[in-house]
Amino acid sequence: MPPYDARQIANWFIDRAKSEGRALSIMSLLKLTYIAHGWHLEMRQIPLLNNRIEAWQHGPVIPEVYSNLRPQGIVPQQPIDGYPVPTEPTDVDFLEQIYKIYGHMSPFKLSELTHVPGGPWETARKWGGSYAEIPNDLIQSHYIAKRQPENAANG
Repeated sequence: MPPYDARQIANWFIDRAKSEGRALSIMSLLKLTYIAHGWHLEMRQIPLLNNRIEAWQHGPVIPEVYSNLRPQGIVPQQPIDGYPVPTEPTDVDFLEQIYKIYGHMSPFKLSELTHVPGGPWETARKWGGSYAEIPNDLIQSHYIAKRQPENAANG
């Protein structure tokens, strides 16, 4: 049950991609984990992750995920030891939905989604520069706003 350590969520995406014979780059794993956290804040009103998310030069980064995966190279092949994947059915279903929507996007497409003008990453960098924390309230308000046009079109 949330919040999880981001390494558990990254491991879930590693295993999910591996089940299809695929491997995801660190960049993709960071973006997918961040996007899952954002949608979780929007949909369930609670954080998915308990980690600090920072605004690095090339996008949102969870430092623990990066530092634990980087020794494996750009495309990690193995999950991070000691961080079991979520098994709660509602959380697995949620992550599966994220994977189905975003899991096959290129790392560069995922970066486009997390680098939107006025988005949390850009705002945090303006406020605090590189390595500034991206607070949950900023992420949550961004994902709430992303859903609003969809609701207006359907309502």
